[in-house]
Amino acid sequence: LDFSKWSGYSLKKKEHKMDELHEEVEEGEMPLNSYTWTHGDAKLTPAQIDAVVAWGKKVQGSYKAQMMAK
Repeated sequence: LDFSKWSGYSLKKKEHKMDELHEEVEEGEMPLNSYTWTHGDAKLTPAQIDAVVAWGKKVQGSYKAQMMAK
């Protein structure tokens, strides 16, 4: 996920990316094991996982609402 390109994404793509983000974090797929092996402090606690998932779902919902309003 490259947030430096975020402003160029369509609402549909943003909504999809947020869906992928919270699913990957919730399933324990992110951050990648290969990254956390060398950056141990990057491992997320259960509370951090819950916070990222909740944030991702909230943002995804706002994009869905924007798409439906069009």
